[in-house]
Amino acid sequence: MKMSILAFALRAVARRKARAFALGGGLVFAVALLAAVVFLTESLRAEAERAREAHSDIVVQKLVGGRPSLIRFDEASKLQDIPSVRAVTARVWGYIFLPSLQGNVTVVGTSLPASPLSVANGVLAEGRDIAQGKDAHEMIVGAELARFLGMRPGDELGLPTSNPEAHALKLVGTFRSSLDLYTADVILCDESDARALLALPSGEATDLAVTLSNPKETRVVARTITERLPGARVIERDLLARVHHLSYGRRAGFVLGAAIPAILALLVLAWDRASGLGPDERREIAVLKAIGWSTSEVLWAKLFESLLVGASATALGLLLGYAWIFWLGAPGLRPALVGWSVLYPRAPLTPAVDVAQLLAISLSVMGPFALLSIVPAWRAATTDPLETMRT
Repeated sequence: MKMSILAFALRAVARRKARAFALGGGLVFAVALLAAVVFLTESLRAEAERAREAHSDIVVQKLVGGRPSLIRFDEASKLQDIPSVRAVTARVWGYIFLPSLQGNVTVVGTSLPASPLSVANGVLAEGRDIAQGKDAHEMIVGAELARFLGMRPGDELGLPTSNPEAHALKLVGTFRSSLDLYTADVILCDESDARALLALPSGEATDLAVTLSNPKETRVVARTITERLPGARVIERDLLARVHHLSYGRRAGFVLGAAIPAILALLVLAWDRASGLGPDERREIAVLKAIGWSTSEVLWAKLFESLLVGASATALGLLLGYAWIFWLGAPGLRPALVGWSVLYPRAPLTPAVDVAQLLAISLSVMGPFALLSIVPAWRAATTDPLETMRT
């Protein structure tokens, strides 16, 4: 019997194509927008989780007046003997504003024995690695940054700096990384060149990166560092990952909040179209009742009709949302959630979609839509068929 009712619902949808397209089109847009935001947010969270493994276990910064300041190299010696601390590395890096891009680039200094590419967790895309040394004055940059700057290996770039002794850097190669979210704006050069560009005095660093032999003791080691370096800010890797998760969730909420008026307008349209049965539909229900259909069978027919439209629209909306994010690269939506003003990664996003997310999106749309069709159908089905056909 249910198959016969389903077949009747299919024919009913075919008879009312215009109504089905009007309702389905609005649902497709709403589902695509909701799915795109969820897919992009979860993909960025997964990217942040992968990047977490590349971060140092603990980062130590010196605060002056509540703001990060330079920290002396000899502070690292106070941390070397802490149990579970395997290495303490003084890092030289900072931001330089490029007027031509109206955005910051990140200059990172490297020194032996560390390989510049290992610092960026990257691989060469073009050219070669830098030759470290005071007279080399070479750099490698992220492939995305090189594209923005219009540079090729062999070109030179003079970065704006307050230090007259800083040299222009020669581009010898570009690199890509599995963590493009964090390396799209990076310039890697020798530590001496980085110090000159950032005007950092000798013996001081931007921060200290602490590597642990047992990451499970991060909380204990962080507390010990705070005791040995009063006033220092200690950033744990897990805490940084949680900040990324919360940040992407907040931005996704802002985007969905901005889209609420459009979604509400679509829901009002769906309510207006689904709650008011036309004369033909009421007459059709009256005929069904007159030939022996029960009220429950009429309701099942209307429910199947709504589910056919809602399921088709939801499936198409999910497909469009997936294509928008993972095939087209989330144009218009990616900058809003990634949060970069000028330079933001264009690397393909990795899908991080599970069945629970798909079910949540589908039920949040199809549930209310199906209920909208039940109430007016129940009213028509409980009305005297003869009275309905006379009107």
